Amino acid sequence: GTEKEYDLPIAEVNAFLTWYEARDAGRGPGMHAIDKHSNNKGPFKKRRDYVVFDKILTYEVSEYTAAE
Repeated sequence: GTEKEYDLPIAEVNAFLTWYEARDAGRGPGMHAIDKHSNNKGPFKKRRDYVVFDKILTYEVSEYTAAE
């Protein structure tokens, strides 16, 4: 499988967790869009990865304090 890592604001992490829990209960869409922000954007105005629910085996959320 493919393993990916994202650096996301906590609001987007919470949106993913809400989507995952709802999908696990049989509600909501089968995929979730993750905004890549300025990471690996290239010449594009906006880039998103779409995560497919039934392809997720595990996920990890690590929290850190951003340097000021």
